[in-house]
Amino acid sequence: MKFRTEIHPIPLQNKINLSDKVFLMGSCFSENIGQKLFENKFETLINPFGVIFNPLSVIQLLEWIMEDENGENLEKNLENFYIQYDEVFYNYHLHSKIASQDKEELKQIIKEKAKQTFEFLKKTDTIILTFGTAFMYELIQENSDKKKPISNCHKQPKKIFDKKLIDLEEAKKKFENFIKKLNSFSEVKKKIIITVSPVRHLKEGLVENSVSKSILRVLAHSICQNEIEKFDNVIYFPSYELVLDDLRDYRFYETDLLHPNSQAIDYIWQKFSENYLDDKTQLFLKKWQKIRSSLAHKPFFPNRKSHHNFTQKLILDVENLQKEFRINLQNEIELLKKQ
Repeated sequence: MKFRTEIHPIPLQNKINLSDKVFLMGSCFSENIGQKLFENKFETLINPFGVIFNPLSVIQLLEWIMEDENGENLEKNLENFYIQYDEVFYNYHLHSKIASQDKEELKQIIKEKAKQTFEFLKKTDTIILTFGTAFMYELIQENSDKKKPISNCHKQPKKIFDKKLIDLEEAKKKFENFIKKLNSFSEVKKKIIITVSPVRHLKEGLVENSVSKSILRVLAHSICQNEIEKFDNVIYFPSYELVLDDLRDYRFYETDLLHPNSQAIDYIWQKFSENYLDDKTQLFLKKWQKIRSSLAHKPFFPNRKSHHNFTQKLILDVENLQKEFRINLQNEIELLKKQ
């Protein structure tokens, strides 16, 4: 007798290995998976401009960044979108954590992040894009019929925005162009993983959230299916389905009933690592988990001989792991030596 329907993601053909650089951008769910990768010693860049919920804003930012290594193109495109609210400057195209009380300082922060993102994108092997919502906002321009799409309202009055669902056909074309630009951006052929966030956007309303996620799912399906002949490096990872159809229970959500909890994120990570990471990397993860548990150990009496022996053995284990997988664990070794 079955009590649940388990989902088995399609394995990635060209699997991710420990030396891969991984870039993640989109919904806050990117940060959940990104943190797992970071904890397991992958070189990552996670949401450099903060959480960006709608997919068209994500690719718009990336296209602006890819056009100029010095960050000047992004700076030019963001120029007319700065606002000051409660003595702090923000930009409508970026998350509210990218902010400063000094406008020129904020511009410099953004420029440095653009340079960092450009360099990382050039060298990255894997890009993970998480679609959060299909709703987007357009800024109503004063004395003009023109409206400009933005990423974040920054708690400004609703009357200065128009809210709408993204146009599916327009989004498909924009993503096709984006993937072409990305593939020609550098010599490294990038693996592109697209997923839909399982985070529920209840501020939109339950019915509206359902419509929004449906559009995102169709968009992701269209990108991955229609592009297979031309772009064989694009794949869909079913994080949305793993929570909504596989786990399928409120006990896998935080108390806000919106965000997947740590148990759900661990389950998604398990499915991701089993199907998307190569065998050698999975072997490293198993060995690294044991060492991480030991590293987290806090002794009651650190001066005891038994703890000294434990630390010396742990140093040897970390050094052996570093040598076996050719990964830099020097920080961990130095911290252990100081104990």
